[in-house]
Amino acid sequence: MINTVKGLTKEEAQKRLREYGPNSLPVPRHRFLKLILRQFKGIFNLLLIAAAVVTYLLGEPIDAAFILFFVFMGTALNVYQEYKSNAAADKLKSYLRSTITVIRDGEDQEVSTDQIVPGDVLNLESGDIVPADCIVREVRSLQVDETTFTGESIPVIKQAVLSDDQTITDENRLLQGIVIVSGNALAEVTATGINTKLAGIAKTASEVQAESELVKGIDRISKFILKTTLITLLFIVLANAFIEGKDTDFPQLLIFAIALAVSVIPEALPLVLTFALSNGALQFAKRKVVVKRLTSVQDLGSVNLLCTDKTGTITENQLRLTNAFKMPSSPYHPLILSRLAAIGLKERIPEPFDRASDESLSPEQRKEVDEYKIITQEAFDPAVRSNGAVVIHTDGTQLHIRRGSPEYFDTQGLIDDQIIGSWLEDEEKLGHRVLGVSYDDGNGAKFGGFVSFVDKLKATTVETVKMAKRLNVAITIITGDALIVAQAIGREAGLVSDNSEVITASDFLSLPSTEQYKKMGSIRVFARTTPQQKLELIKLLKAQFTVGFLGEGINDAPALKAADVSMVVQSASDVSRETADIILLENDLRVIVDGIRLGRETHANTLKYIRATLVSNFGNFYAVAVGSLLISFLPMLPKQLLLLNLLSDFPMMAIAFDKVSEKEIEYPQKYDFRSMYIIFVTLGLVSTVFDFMYFGLFYRISPAVLQTNWYIGSVLTELLLMFSIRSMLPIGKAGKPAPLIILLSIAAVVLTIALPIIPATAKFFEFITPTPVHLGLIVSLAVIYFVVTELVKRPLAKYFDRINNESVSKL
Repeated sequence: MINTVKGLTKEEAQKRLREYGPNSLPVPRHRFLKLILRQFKGIFNLLLIAAAVVTYLLGEPIDAAFILFFVFMGTALNVYQEYKSNAAADKLKSYLRSTITVIRDGEDQEVSTDQIVPGDVLNLESGDIVPADCIVREVRSLQVDETTFTGESIPVIKQAVLSDDQTITDENRLLQGIVIVSGNALAEVTATGINTKLAGIAKTASEVQAESELVKGIDRISKFILKTTLITLLFIVLANAFIEGKDTDFPQLLIFAIALAVSVIPEALPLVLTFALSNGALQFAKRKVVVKRLTSVQDLGSVNLLCTDKTGTITENQLRLTNAFKMPSSPYHPLILSRLAAIGLKERIPEPFDRASDESLSPEQRKEVDEYKIITQEAFDPAVRSNGAVVIHTDGTQLHIRRGSPEYFDTQGLIDDQIIGSWLEDEEKLGHRVLGVSYDDGNGAKFGGFVSFVDKLKATTVETVKMAKRLNVAITIITGDALIVAQAIGREAGLVSDNSEVITASDFLSLPSTEQYKKMGSIRVFARTTPQQKLELIKLLKAQFTVGFLGEGINDAPALKAADVSMVVQSASDVSRETADIILLENDLRVIVDGIRLGRETHANTLKYIRATLVSNFGNFYAVAVGSLLISFLPMLPKQLLLLNLLSDFPMMAIAFDKVSEKEIEYPQKYDFRSMYIIFVTLGLVSTVFDFMYFGLFYRISPAVLQTNWYIGSVLTELLLMFSIRSMLPIGKAGKPAPLIILLSIAAVVLTIALPIIPATAKFFEFITPTPVHLGLIVSLAVIYFVVTELVKRPLAKYFDRINNESVSKL
């Protein structure tokens, strides 16, 4: 056994530090490389790279460079933003780095917790967080809080190992992350770093994966584009080969097919997403929120169920005296008795009830308390849920005081229900935490009365709950508090209107799965929840909802990992901070709800781009593809197709900064593929019809005239489509677009018309200068197209509104 007086020497500690390494969680290796590789987890960027490679191999290096430019810009900005956010999260760790008292060379020394090694002897006091796994060697009235591991908020008594051959049990162990509630101990370190139980939980958390809603959505869109494009191109190539026969120019046809495929792919989508998400992350930063995973900005907008703890988020996390009941026969006020039984006020982190009892004393009561001296302190006994103290007054009167739960005094037969009446029941219904006190002056124990405390709602809670309801976001409290207390807080916050909306986690999890599925949407409070049950609840809730989860304890890490979007406060455990997507520098529910709103705005702008680019791209795709079967020349050259995409994409990229109406963020945001496909088909068909109108007007004149005029008309119709489809509301009610969109659109129109006029660019792109008459026809047809799109859009908007209302009513 290690000498508990001298502990290790400095030299031995240094040797073991080199052998075992620092006492910290493993730092992710090759983080920057993994960050880059993660950008290619979905198939979209891979699809673009494949298109660029094939285009280059077919002798179109400029076209390939265009595609790679978009991939590089999107990836670089995404990596930069996420790396910066992770660096900010790492900086938080340095702020929160702690020290602990270690016995080395026979003396107490303060050392950084990451310098602790196996064999060190820690001098632990009340308020310390145990920095490594240990066994207790010497102890005095030691009580610890193991909530983060067991979910039980009741302090646990620990005992010392008395001999080397003694069997070590949980009663003798202290695990990393446990908080010392009272007393002190000398504890020998047995495991550090990756060998602690905490590290094992961290590993478990890493094995629980939740795929980003954004990644899943973009992957589905990518697969849709890929399948549709390949099937169509195969048909076009075979049809052309059948029509042309031996005269088919297969190399040129293949280049055209590739260019046509590339024209369908919204190559600027990664860049638009990055602009939108980076802008969202910047807005979060202004609200003192660190976004570690950039896609979580948009994922937060899809959240329709927010799960959070009560303490510190809904309430202020500060107990205050709210009421007292003094027994008529007692000469002592119950608050004074409660204060005399407080045993940890001089510790660094006083027990909340002790601190509240002390802070609530009036000057006269404090003077009376000062007339007593403590003789004996009795630690909290979790079996009977009470603690005690023996005190003596200056006049020699000695009192044995007990303080604890009302149930303890009821079992002792000290409570007279006729005298107390409904006082206790009324206080608990209000959500107040009640303590009873008794005293024994040598003539037997007598009941002294009750004191009740309240953890008040934050000033912003009620308004924040209302704001969440306006956004159609349900809030569910997952707490370890008693059912009746949690129910009262839920009612006060405006979350609970009926008792059926509150249930203990164990009762809910014991229900048949069919009953769980029916009830889970209506439950607003899960009470008496252990950390292990949180993971199970989050997994069940995810079956119906997109879940955001706010946690902070060590054992919250698996639940955080499982949630669709995970959030922690700055003071959360290292494991939780490492696991979470978002770190709140201020523990305020309003920040999260504001974040949901911001996420929906980001999502709405992303959808605008996807709708606009895919409708116009597919419209052009089918028109050009079918047109190639009707004439003996290509209706648009490969380089012209890519120029068309380039000019229309730059204004569309600015849509990431567009203004968003209240109606667009009214509902939880998801990729509703059924609605998206309806839009693609309906408005894409309208686009194709107008493309054929251009085709019909100009194809008989000459190939160059058709290619030039169709190119100009396509750019104009795509830009007008963007202004129309940026909102499903009529154009007059959609609100003004962002100034940047207007500015870039004007620039795109000027360039579109100028390039065929400027001799050098006209020659490079094989354009012919359009005549004024032709330009008039092109513009007129584009305006008519805009009007028709607005008319077709209105019945679609009504249909989608009905679908949204039906989906929200299920929540």
